[in-house]
Amino acid sequence: MIQISNFTKNKELPKLFSVLLDQVLMSVVTLLTSVVLARTFDKVQYADLVLLFTLTLFSLGFQSSIISKPYAINQNDLGELNKESYYQFNLNLKLIFTVGVVFVFPFLYYFSFDVWDFQRFSIFLFYIISYTSYFFIRETLLSERKTKENLKYGIFCATGLVSLLLYILFSNNKNINFFLIVASTIYSLVSAFYFISNYKKIKLPNYTWLQFWNINWKIGKWLLGSNFLFHISSSIYPWLLLYITEKKDIAVFGVLISVAALVNPLLTALSSYLLPLFVSVNSKYDKIKELVGKWNILFALMAIVLVIIGVFLGQNIIVLLYGEKYQNLGILVIFPFIVQAINVFAQPFKIALNAIKRTDVNFWILIPRSIISVVLGFLLINRFGLVGVFYTMIFENLFYQISYYIIYRKVFKF
Repeated sequence: MIQISNFTKNKELPKLFSVLLDQVLMSVVTLLTSVVLARTFDKVQYADLVLLFTLTLFSLGFQSSIISKPYAINQNDLGELNKESYYQFNLNLKLIFTVGVVFVFPFLYYFSFDVWDFQRFSIFLFYIISYTSYFFIRETLLSERKTKENLKYGIFCATGLVSLLLYILFSNNKNINFFLIVASTIYSLVSAFYFISNYKKIKLPNYTWLQFWNINWKIGKWLLGSNFLFHISSSIYPWLLLYITEKKDIAVFGVLISVAALVNPLLTALSSYLLPLFVSVNSKYDKIKELVGKWNILFALMAIVLVIIGVFLGQNIIVLLYGEKYQNLGILVIFPFIVQAINVFAQPFKIALNAIKRTDVNFWILIPRSIISVVLGFLLINRFGLVGVFYTMIFENLFYQISYYIIYRKVFKF
């Protein structure tokens, strides 16, 4: 009875519950988005959306590297006065980053899409800006452990997006622009409300702004390099398929990854929740090793469940969700679940190294991983087509996670 009482009074439980509930909503939205859009649009149209989503996540990764993750890692090292100034600095940095996206996206669009259309270009840009702005807010709130406020924003977005997707599904609206405009507007409303409520004009000496930038850059440079290499290793495949095979293969690849990636929002939330927890004891290696041991059990169970689902239910889930045009995929169905399971299992080791500010580790491991992805991916896709993508992904993920584990043991002196 005493143990049950202590468990229910644990102050961390409401925060963890808020994070998990928010991620359940995000998982529903992620699933429904891939299902509705894949069922509604033909494979060529859906392939364009897969490319757009890849570019959006690429931009989000850069943003997280130089703003959100450094803020999460460094905020506890500053006093209350400096912490508020540091927070405002990061809000301003986010606005500068958005301006940078506006200037860079024309080049990304030119090399990613075969038809130039100013209206479509503008809508794609609007989506990237609104999506990355909303997730900047999410990452900031989670790093500050303001889980209830984050949940409120999540409920608003989830409600709006689910309503939009259900309307598209039942009306059979095949206008891609309609989906992107409405979804972007939903994200933008939350972003605008947050920035108006929290943004303050503060005048600080130039050296103070430079000091804050140096704080971000000290950690962020490794994260930024890691993000670039990560997207080479993980997001190169749609482009390899585009130039080696055909757009329809990109659509199939997008569907397969979407099914296995349903656990990603939960994985992201747990990582965002655990990072501050690990940071709070980052000077005590024994405590971190203890946390890794405890949380590794949960991540291992998640990995096992993913593989079981892929083997026994993968094809049925895909046909049920995405329709008969994605049936008879054979052994292809199992591969993305295996890839995701490898990634899930190794998360605690990565969180532990980030907590002690060893963000450089990820950068150095990603260099050979990126080379493997591009070179082996090119060779195997030429030989095996779409199956070659997953052969490459399994190999490079095993290499990456095993390397992380070896370095984790070395740093924490097992």
